[in-house]
Amino acid sequence: MKKILLTTIATTLIATSFTTMAKAKDGFSGNTNIWAWTINVPPLKQAAKIFMKAHPNAHIKITNLGHTALLQKLSAGLMARGKGLPDATLLQDNHFDSFVRIYPRSFVNVGKMGYDKLANLFPTYKANAYKYKSHMYGFPFDGGPAVIFYRRSTFAKAGVKPSQIKTWEDYLKYGKIIKAKTGKFMFGGNDDDTVYRLMIGQYGKGYFDAKGNIDMNSPRSIKALKLIKRMQQAGIIHHRGTGWTPYMRDIASGTISALPQGIWLAGNIEMGAPKTKGDWGVMLLPKNGDGDVAAATQGGSGFLMFQKSKNKQLTYNFLKYYTTTVEAQTLAFKGGLFPSLLKMQKTNVFKESLPFFKGQKIWLVGAKALKIIKTTNFTEDYYYANLESNKLFTGVIFDNKDLLKRLDQTAQTIKARTGRKVNKY
Repeated sequence: MKKILLTTIATTLIATSFTTMAKAKDGFSGNTNIWAWTINVPPLKQAAKIFMKAHPNAHIKITNLGHTALLQKLSAGLMARGKGLPDATLLQDNHFDSFVRIYPRSFVNVGKMGYDKLANLFPTYKANAYKYKSHMYGFPFDGGPAVIFYRRSTFAKAGVKPSQIKTWEDYLKYGKIIKAKTGKFMFGGNDDDTVYRLMIGQYGKGYFDAKGNIDMNSPRSIKALKLIKRMQQAGIIHHRGTGWTPYMRDIASGTISALPQGIWLAGNIEMGAPKTKGDWGVMLLPKNGDGDVAAATQGGSGFLMFQKSKNKQLTYNFLKYYTTTVEAQTLAFKGGLFPSLLKMQKTNVFKESLPFFKGQKIWLVGAKALKIIKTTNFTEDYYYANLESNKLFTGVIFDNKDLLKRLDQTAQTIKARTGRKVNKY
């Protein structure tokens, strides 16, 4: 009897063990942990709740980290061969190369898991941002298209129509008129190169060309920097204090009459400057008509999976659900993010007239920009090049120094640090 009982128990345990293993391998069971930051966390948790309700054996944890803290922990974990890393993480587009190209064996080729077949669900530039050696190594998510936000009342007071601003030269021309008649600024920039990156990004250019050569001394780069310097000299750029609070304070007070920024700023304006309801409009970026487009990116993010994950299939299935279904992306959209999933643009939420923007359908403006954005080669040296580029704005644009000389010095400094060639023109 005792022998029969032990045999029965053993058989039960083995059966239970096989059942548990089967559940773990079905891709909808077990545990996974995903890192993200601030605004991304609530919709991720909502989507995880829906996913777990459909798959009761799945346990999805969303860990909220500040963006800077996330990058620091990610860098430390990769240098420690995966120690302390989660199953997956959210990452900004311009940091993808900085991690995947340096630590390719640390990340999962999700293209081979099936995501290569889903790349066409996104704009070309967005899918390209998450490719490595022709395969998808990430899940595209937030689009980050840049637009111009403008104050309707300030433009009207100055007698300027948004439709008159077709080029960046127009932006300068009418910006001076607005400043003269209202005292308001056309930029709310800190001492960084955001607008410069937007201007060259409209050509599909960045600090580096498609081959990875340093391209900051290109004619278009020089043209953009000279124009920004002229804007500075014309007094239409307002210098705010460091940090987000002074920026939002200037927006709420009306100090800034227009600003180029990612369309995601719409939610920040609505929450941070509620009294300005009905006074904001949105338009595409100005363009020069010499090969550029009226769009570029400011921000944008996606997800990456780590090889150290013990439950890759569950992690993949959840992130596939989150990034490719209208249900999940509607949660993200309502949470203040701008999905790059193309089929989202056909939904009713994208076509809504927004009272805060005087009934304008601003998401359709962002959708139009999303479709024409060009691919930029960030490279694994983006972070360092960005640091050096920002110095141009404290040392050249905003001071009376020789622009071309300092630009060449910057290119040579990046060359010395990275070993990359500097293009000659």
